[in-house]
Amino acid sequence: MSKTIPHFHMKKVLYAVLSVFSFAFFMFFYNQQVFAEVDLKELEKEVSQEQISSEMDDIIVMQNEVASILGSYEEIQNYGTVYIDRANGFKIVIGFKNEDLITNRIKNVLSEKLGEKVEFAVTDITYNELSKIKDDIFDNRESLESSGIHITSVGVDEENNKVNVIANKVDNLSIASQLFEEKYGGTDDIINFVFDPEAKNYMEFSRRDNHSILGGGIRLQLPDGGTCSTAFTATQGNTKFLATAGHCLNGDGSIIRQWSNNVGTDHVSYFQSRGFDIGLINVTNSGRKISNYIFANAVTYYDAKYTNSGSFLMNQYVCKAGITTNYTCGQVQETSTSYKDDVTGVTVKDVVKIYATGNTTEF
Repeated sequence: MSKTIPHFHMKKVLYAVLSVFSFAFFMFFYNQQVFAEVDLKELEKEVSQEQISSEMDDIIVMQNEVASILGSYEEIQNYGTVYIDRANGFKIVIGFKNEDLITNRIKNVLSEKLGEKVEFAVTDITYNELSKIKDDIFDNRESLESSGIHITSVGVDEENNKVNVIANKVDNLSIASQLFEEKYGGTDDIINFVFDPEAKNYMEFSRRDNHSILGGGIRLQLPDGGTCSTAFTATQGNTKFLATAGHCLNGDGSIIRQWSNNVGTDHVSYFQSRGFDIGLINVTNSGRKISNYIFANAVTYYDAKYTNSGSFLMNQYVCKAGITTNYTCGQVQETSTSYKDDVTGVTVKDVVKIYATGNTTEF
């Protein structure tokens, strides 16, 4: 879902939170560069659709069982962290900060349903606590910039129970280290600082056809001449919608084309107003039907379809389809990342950070 500009996806008082969360900024300096640890061999692997589907089935089982106990899957973020361990294949790891009757019930149910595909651990911090620290640092990046630390992104690392802070410019590393020690003095293992000078804020059946049946992964044409892709379809009552990236739309009711024919109107975008990169197109062309089909690597017809939904897990494999990069897969590295888009100036919140896998050069 990329446009011709880079595609990505409250002010709080920092000191009010420091009384609850005190932490140290832990840096390793070597030739003035520090890089995040990424398992390159793992990322170079080609991932089959069968593997992705099988893993998703297990993930959905886990999330549905947790939701049945807690009321919603997201409630587990108050109890600890969840990620996928790929050291020895595939395993869902759930870390609980505290043990009680509810966590014991979750353990028992998931152990019965998933067996060795799930593992439980002890963590000293919850996802929501990490997320709050992430937000506090990101919301105070302007004051950090005045001190010579230019942050490109801040994200939650559930596998290592840390907050990843990526900076592409640090005027003085020793002063930066001292500054964070003074502001966040305390434990030395909650923040992982990465200095990366090249870090950037993240940007016969054809996608180029006027499709009578609309699905995901096909081309949209915008009023300004830019292109985007459909993500999926939706309905509300009798109204049909196409979902796309919020940065593709303005919510101004303008005409949107699917390839070259009018398909509907620009219904809503939360990109500029709320920082969430999702938008909806109202399908007004009565000759177009919507479906749950997705164009992945199609030859004669759509070759994938939407079946269910769930929350992202760290290290999970995910794939997308679109007009700019076609069908590409990646591995989730952070489940919640916020940054300011340098091109648009929009503060983008709570997006998923993904590294490309296999032969993919872009995700």
